[in-house]
Amino acid sequence: MSRVRPSPLGREPASRSTREIPSVVDLVLDPELAPLALLDAAAHVLIQALVAANPELLQRGDRTASALEPMTVAAHHVVSACRALHDALDVYRACLGEARLGDDEAGDDFPF
Repeated sequence: MSRVRPSPLGREPASRSTREIPSVVDLVLDPELAPLALLDAAAHVLIQALVAANPELLQRGDRTASALEPMTVAAHHVVSACRALHDALDVYRACLGEARLGDDEAGDDFPF
């Protein structure tokens, strides 16, 4: 059973294929999907923890005085880095999918 994670902080949800937990077959063909899934999940948990500790991260537009505190600014930078990581992982997964399609079209029976 595959589960799709909700996107953090109101971002658009990723396509179903990019945020699924990889199956055993996926991991046999592309073993790097396992640590990619772990990194993705860890970044998601980190964002949620930062928002819980710094609820002012959810505010848009009007910035309160607490939103300018060094801890909140640092948390915002970490959230931005996690979003960039999510995007980079999605690009990598897409490249894996394209490579897999290319291999299938070439008629190779084995992934190695």
